Amino acid sequence: MLSPVNVHTGFCDGTNGYQNGRCIASHTVGFDCSSLTQYAYWPNVKLPRTAADQYRATADHPVSRSNLKAGDLLFWAHGTAIYHVAIYAGDGNVLHAPRTGRDVSLAPLTSAMPDSDYVGATRP
Repeated sequence: MLSPVNVHTGFCDGTNGYQNGRCIASHTVGFDCSSLTQYAYWPNVKLPRTAADQYRATADHPVSRSNLKAGDLLFWAHGTAIYHVAIYAGDGNVLHAPRTGRDVSLAPLTSAMPDSDYVGATRP
């Protein structure tokens, strides 16, 4: 079971969380994308830690882009590798942590991440 205290630092996954070849995410206070979504749903829904695992855990509840509701999770991938998750905020916007060390922000869904990488949305 997750501890709410542990969702305040990022992690390095072999690709993300590095700066100048060093893992900075594991000791950077703040949110990465999946810890933000995990924290937002805690304690009612206990989402897994990574964006890919969150997608797998919620993929059985898909939501079309035309039926998005505030709170839905949105996912982006390179090929089949999920690399980002955000929370739909309504009015065509998402709330997300663009990457470890950056501020959580509200951004248009169409430009938050590359549109060609958009995989879809789920409703936890």
